[in-house]
Amino acid sequence: MRIPERRPAPTARPEGRARLRGHPRASAPLAVRSAALVLLTVHVVLLGWLTVRQAPTVWAYDANLTPFASLHRAFASGSSAALGQLLTGVAQTAPLGVLLPLIGGRLHTAWFPSFLSATGCSALFATGLEVLETSTGRVLNVDDVLIGVIGAALAHLLVVPATRAGLRRGRAAEHGRATERSRVVRLGADPEAFPDTWAIGAGETPGARIRIQADA
Repeated sequence: MRIPERRPAPTARPEGRARLRGHPRASAPLAVRSAALVLLTVHVVLLGWLTVRQAPTVWAYDANLTPFASLHRAFASGSSAALGQLLTGVAQTAPLGVLLPLIGGRLHTAWFPSFLSATGCSALFATGLEVLETSTGRVLNVDDVLIGVIGAALAHLLVVPATRAGLRRGRAAEHGRATERSRVVRLGADPEAFPDTWAIGAGETPGARIRIQADA
């Protein structure tokens, strides 16, 4: 009697990180993206409200279009205004460098294009905010824009790569668990229903089934 040939099991699909890289839908969880969007909205609305409600200044320097001139003047005078200017500029735009990439949700992207995108958007936001501040009586200061861009760039480099790596590991672990669950076959199940899985009883070898069929 001719022994039926068993079709070889298909090769296992790439798992973990390698498969996720080629998966077109590998992105950050929806909860993370939604939380980033909510935080960014709250930040922008609160910052705009605080900017509009600023009291007009009685006296101020002329508009500064020379990079870092106002910072140099503040540090030279020895006042705490320079530190306040630095902290304010960083706090205004640093969240954008982190939240904008998280809203996009891409986990497998080159760091440099992501860095340029987040920094460019932060520069536009800082410029618009500086123009809005002129309506409250403040003068235009290019240093505020530069400080904001530097703050967003540093925040992006310090937080985003590590966050994406953690989310990728979580996705890979979740995918691995789902793959293991899909391959579990109860003992005694029909192996023909699972061509890539062997259901072998206690003390039985894969060749025993072929010998049984030949004897029949």
